[in-house]
Amino acid sequence: MSEYSFRVARFLRRYLPPGVASALFVFLVAPAAAQGVSEKDYFGDLPVVLSVSRLAQPLNEVPGSVTVIDRELIRRSGAREVAEVLRLVPGFLFTSRNGANPQASYHSGMDVFGSRMQVYVDGRSLYSSSLFGDTHLGLRGLILDDIERIEVLRGSNSASYGANAFLGVVNIVTRHAADSHGAMLSVSSGDMGINDNVARLGWGDEKASFRISSSRRVDRGFEGIYDDSHVSRLQFRGDFVPTRDDEIMVQLGAGELARGEGVGIAGNPFRTVGQSDVYLMLRWQRQRGPNEQLALRASYERETLSDRALLTGTLGGFPVSAFNDSGSSVERRELGLQHSIVLNPALRIAWGGEWRHELLSGPALYATTEEISLHQWRGFGTVEWRPHPQWLFQASGMQEGHSYTGSAFSPRIAASFHLTPDHTFRAGVTKSQRAPTFYELRADTRLFNLSPGHPLVPVGSQIPVIGWLYKSSGTVKPETLISHEIGYLGNFREVNLKVDVRGFVERMNQRITSQGQAIANPALPASPYNDVKDFINLPGPHLHGFEYQFDWQPFAETRLMLAEAHIRSKQGATVGETQEAPLRNTALTWLQQLPGGIEFSAISTASTPFKWAGGGDLINTPRRLDIRIGKTFAVGATRGEASFTVQAINGGHQIYKLNQRFNRRAFATLRLDF
Repeated sequence: MSEYSFRVARFLRRYLPPGVASALFVFLVAPAAAQGVSEKDYFGDLPVVLSVSRLAQPLNEVPGSVTVIDRELIRRSGAREVAEVLRLVPGFLFTSRNGANPQASYHSGMDVFGSRMQVYVDGRSLYSSSLFGDTHLGLRGLILDDIERIEVLRGSNSASYGANAFLGVVNIVTRHAADSHGAMLSVSSGDMGINDNVARLGWGDEKASFRISSSRRVDRGFEGIYDDSHVSRLQFRGDFVPTRDDEIMVQLGAGELARGEGVGIAGNPFRTVGQSDVYLMLRWQRQRGPNEQLALRASYERETLSDRALLTGTLGGFPVSAFNDSGSSVERRELGLQHSIVLNPALRIAWGGEWRHELLSGPALYATTEEISLHQWRGFGTVEWRPHPQWLFQASGMQEGHSYTGSAFSPRIAASFHLTPDHTFRAGVTKSQRAPTFYELRADTRLFNLSPGHPLVPVGSQIPVIGWLYKSSGTVKPETLISHEIGYLGNFREVNLKVDVRGFVERMNQRITSQGQAIANPALPASPYNDVKDFINLPGPHLHGFEYQFDWQPFAETRLMLAEAHIRSKQGATVGETQEAPLRNTALTWLQQLPGGIEFSAISTASTPFKWAGGGDLINTPRRLDIRIGKTFAVGATRGEASFTVQAINGGHQIYKLNQRFNRRAFATLRLDF
């Protein structure tokens, strides 16, 4: 290190946080290292983002901060799950409730199901509203090899995508079928029973292309825990071009997930939980001239969850032998219409509507054999106005109707100022909501005292009720979030550095949580289960802070990325959880191209202590370093890659609970493209 570099590093370390110091050090000393490297080697056009305002926009015109993860970065990350890929996004936290339940969450560990995050795959929502709200099971069912890119809006976006686009919106775009002609086979094997297999076949011509993908992902989870995981998927995508102006996409798929649960005690015994789903989606787009587009989408999905356990023991001196069934099935139907038009060079608009119908059956959860239905409708609009080449103003709004909670309006206004084409400042404010789930609105989960050997409890049984696990009063209201933010997006071409900074203030209200209360019912025997849990609203936390990401390419073969968030949180009310947001979390990625077609990747993540809701423990500074080495090769017309990945090479660390450890694990992957 030169004397100049040494003095700069010492000064920055003394007066600035580590992440900021590292980034500024790169900025100040990079010019000397980057001499002789052309702009063309590193920077093309800004990526076009499709999922924020419902208008296709370059990244510097989006009304919010967006991280785009492309297919190349996904491959070189060595990740087996989408949740692991999201670790690379500033502000995203990663955990695993056990080895079979990985989950990423934005800014705060308020839940381990992803109920406050919205996830879309080619426009189809993965949000499940059957229990406490869930996206983590949908994320587990995705095949990484079929993903083209992941767009992550760091913030809320109910103004464009409605309820549940609350804390983070993840839009996953899969590869066009025309881009995956031919056959592909991939096999991974390694520690903790890792056994992953992917097979894909694509074919077609300029009028129609098709792809069939199948995958299986298996592992034994964490050591000493009953959390084996088996994920199987079969997916089809067809892309048609019937006319010059029309495009049609058809997707259908099915999958199964079996995962180990339980800790072996009477209230939470070992068991295998099963989940299956099928879906069908149709999307039609017509280009009505150079300035107008019409799109129609229809989808159907059915998912089934199976989770049964026999609870035995003595609580408070009262003998308990009860059967708990959390199984349910839900059907979802959606229709959506969107119209986009350029009125003049300074004005663009997008508007449309959506209808969603859900039908749920869960006799043991809701104490009824009748199906429960839910209707939602939405009307949305976005206006983009450019009064001057340097200024861009955007306003969006979503009016929603919900068959249980009524109507709500979610607005957003934002402004961007292009100081130069490479430097943009923006500011905005938005309001979002999370709708209560079926369970939060209608829960009625009863426990029956069973006679010895009784296997099941039919609804309406005369076997004595000893109490409830949950019984909803149905009065819970949607959660709301008001977010203010400022941002900066910079492209320092002379030093090959891209910068994205976001400052935010997020105020959450009407946080939904459960709270026990005694039920006075003389017909029931005395039981600790009479302290039943209902769902209520409490003041939510207030979060403020800043986050940034730096993407620097000092040489043609080297890429360095830093993603870091600094968060301060103030609890709105005591809900049994503290320190849900870390003061700082960091992800550092190094991608290196070595001679001979060898690729090297290293990803380091760390956070200050924080605690996940739902039973997590305060975890002290989890750190993880993953290393991947890959080699590409060709044998005739067959292209291939062999890679070796070590996760947590720096040693195991605690995750979610103090008795759970993500230990070092290694696996090898062989991929062949025919």
